[in-house]
Amino acid sequence: MSNIKANFPWLVPLLAVLCLWGTSLHVASESKDKEIRSSSDSTALQHEVTFQRNPDYACVQCHKDEENKLAGAHKDVINPHNNRSMTCIDCHTSISPSHRDGAKDVVKFDHSQSVSGTSIAASSIEWITKQNEACETCHEPTQLQEANWTHDVHARDLTCSSCHTVHPETDPMKGLTSKAAIDTCVDCHTDQRLAKEKE
Repeated sequence: MSNIKANFPWLVPLLAVLCLWGTSLHVASESKDKEIRSSSDSTALQHEVTFQRNPDYACVQCHKDEENKLAGAHKDVINPHNNRSMTCIDCHTSISPSHRDGAKDVVKFDHSQSVSGTSIAASSIEWITKQNEACETCHEPTQLQEANWTHDVHARDLTCSSCHTVHPETDPMKGLTSKAAIDTCVDCHTDQRLAKEKE
């Protein structure tokens, strides 16, 4: 019994040394395993996080709406080409530094038609096509024709924004009754006829 009491003070440091030695062996083997895994698996995916500024930030500094973001029907839409939220430049194309000086680098959407009316002058087919091509990157012509035959008839003579609003809370053409649609046709074609009669 006295031998056990005499050796007890040596027992505690011996256990501590053994624990430290075992831990160091474990750490050394883990680091060796990591080296082997990283050297053998050269195709391992490395994820890199890059921060992207809001692409609409520069636009909304001048072109603001109530929420400081894209308004209306397009604001919650996902761009089918990149699976991201729609941005200003998705429709209005790239914007150069000279944009603020009035450079014509941005596609602007307005009522443009190839035949002049009493209040709307005729626009070039190129300008009408440029506007409509921006819409048709998402809204495919075949789907538009299936939705309504007038899309096919007016495709190169009238801009989409002549009938549709680009930033609408509700689109003026959606849910239109057939009578109201006919009234729209009559109003426009009557206006063009009156312009021809004045010439």
